[in-house]
Amino acid sequence: MRVPDDVTLLLCDDNWGNVRKLPELTAKPRKGGYGMYYHFDYVGGPRNYKWLNVSQVQRIWEQMNLTYRYGVKELWVVNVGDLKPMEYPIQFFLDMAWNPDRFHADNLLQHTEEFCARQFGEEYAREAARLINLYTKYNRRVTPELLDHTTYSLHNYHEFKRVTDEYQALLLDALKLNYLLPEQLRDAYDQLVLFPISACANLYEMYYAVAMNHDLATKNDPDANRWADMAEECFVKDSLLTRHYHEDIANGKWNHMMSQTHIGYTYWQQPEKNSMPEVRRVKETRKAPISSVFLEKEGYVSIEAPYYSRAMDGKETQWIVIPDLGKTVSGVTTHPVTLVPEKESYLEYDMELVTTGEVKVEVLVSPTLNFNNNRGLSYAVSFDGGEEQIVNFNGHYRGELGQWQGESIIKTTTTHQIAAPGKHTLRFRALNPGIVLQKIMIDTGGLKTSYLGAPQSEIQKR
Repeated sequence: MRVPDDVTLLLCDDNWGNVRKLPELTAKPRKGGYGMYYHFDYVGGPRNYKWLNVSQVQRIWEQMNLTYRYGVKELWVVNVGDLKPMEYPIQFFLDMAWNPDRFHADNLLQHTEEFCARQFGEEYAREAARLINLYTKYNRRVTPELLDHTTYSLHNYHEFKRVTDEYQALLLDALKLNYLLPEQLRDAYDQLVLFPISACANLYEMYYAVAMNHDLATKNDPDANRWADMAEECFVKDSLLTRHYHEDIANGKWNHMMSQTHIGYTYWQQPEKNSMPEVRRVKETRKAPISSVFLEKEGYVSIEAPYYSRAMDGKETQWIVIPDLGKTVSGVTTHPVTLVPEKESYLEYDMELVTTGEVKVEVLVSPTLNFNNNRGLSYAVSFDGGEEQIVNFNGHYRGELGQWQGESIIKTTTTHQIAAPGKHTLRFRALNPGIVLQKIMIDTGGLKTSYLGAPQSEIQKR
């Protein structure tokens, strides 16, 4: 296709907030320039996400900053679907579009606080912003429409209970602030902050109860019935929360705004109505009374990206932490995103290993796509100054939808040899800009499967 030079070329993300393609930095300037079509809401595979806000401003900034620095400056468009749950990400997107240079990795939460100050006043802004920041982080781990009783591991690392407890703790904090707010601010607070947290905390509690029910039912444990009751109560509560939003907030001003179905998906398209997940009942019988070094433990070492032992910058590039970006703690990337990191730029992580022989290193990065004309993004990893293994983690991607988008992560694995027990140093180098490291896990034989990866290992101070 030959496009006239005065026509703006509109590029796009993959419908999940991950930019597909950007102009080459060396490309000849075009009179019409370039635009970007971005998503906060989506109908399609691997599954719709339309109910509540799942867009972290950290990810919006990281991808749109990447977009802007690669010369996409003529037009930004964002698909928001229903306006009501998306007030804040819309505000951030438009503010960034107006002045992209205003934002950097360390002032994103400040924007959230400024937004909340306008809604609820300076006194309550900081806490309200923290609540919005955390609930969007939790929702981006897995969208509510993709969440079910199998998403998180029930047994490994107590993962499912841990994430459910995190949402319940957030709900308690949201309720506390609700009682502190003046009466005239509570309707706005309810629809912007309290309702999405209440609804999602309840959703997590429901699916955790379903998971416990299924697990105990396979063991013929009558306690499965108690968890079945809890799941059914949560399902009813979901409808009551929706009714509260429609009828009670601002005297019904926003009736039908939360009518979007979100429970009972069987494929990418939404169900006609919410449906209760299947639970199992067990026949009950009466029973008779009756410096920082990460330590290997239980066959693995797990390290969150920002907890490096050393970060060596290049002459023109630096490592930066993007607070709260990602599924667990924060993301680490190189800056500026228009420059290739130099060879002397790397991160190092010290650890104490007791296992020798073959170990596997799992590297978890954000689902940044091969925007560089399908060449792919690569990193290098090595132990103790030895030979590097180079991994191109997305060069094979050709636009198919699925696991990367649904899980908001790309995981790759390399195999290494450890000759002797003791202290070892893992080095990570980004070979391209735009790579956001979230977590590194060293499997020495005991790493178990889980959605978020193993919790960070114990640290020994030296």
